[in-house]
Amino acid sequence: MQRNSAFTLAEVLITLGVIGIVAALTLPSVIQKYREKQLVTAYLRVYSILNQAYTFAIPEHGTFDSWEKSAVDTYNKLKPYLVISVDCPAGKSNKKCIYQDYYKNLDNSQNDTDYSHSAYNKYPALRLISGESIVFYDFPGTVVDFFVDLNGNKGPNKFGEDAHFLSFNTMSNYQQILPGARWSNNIDDSPQGGKNQCRRAYNWFPGATCGYWILKHHNMDYLHLSDEEIQKRW
Repeated sequence: MQRNSAFTLAEVLITLGVIGIVAALTLPSVIQKYREKQLVTAYLRVYSILNQAYTFAIPEHGTFDSWEKSAVDTYNKLKPYLVISVDCPAGKSNKKCIYQDYYKNLDNSQNDTDYSHSAYNKYPALRLISGESIVFYDFPGTVVDFFVDLNGNKGPNKFGEDAHFLSFNTMSNYQQILPGARWSNNIDDSPQGGKNQCRRAYNWFPGATCGYWILKHHNMDYLHLSDEEIQKRW
């Protein structure tokens, strides 16, 4: 006599149900971590690309402190050293280069800027072959900022996640391009009072300073940590 053993249908269904529950609980976290890793990689890449372009431009044009300090002038000086897939020069619509709607701040409040609006056509924009969108923005005669969307038109279109600022600013004596607003390590150092870090506004809007964390830690853990934990790690 030979007897074959096998799982019953009920046992198979129970096993599949348990696997499904475990997957439902863990998959969102895995997807989120993967998405954050992609954005971190893109941030470090565009940071490197812009600073490399600046390094190549210096022998011909000198350092930024001797430039016109305008968006158009900076665009013209850096463009030869950037590999571009879509170009939106000043004076023309930039809708092909940037997300066409308002961005959100990191606290989910709506930012008051739509970089695809015709009011911003006076600023040049481009999309790199690697997929990042850049709008050159200036405070005439002082600072030039680079508004960067790390994944073009894809979501979440939120500052501190896929939307960031880089800038020529006095913190680096114009020797390199840095994140566009300074990091405050004092959790009470805020004009509005209360805790800020990159998730709250220091002198800009929530999410504006997160690039400093990405450069230091190569992750976006500030999305998950408390302010106290962020301060300790910083």
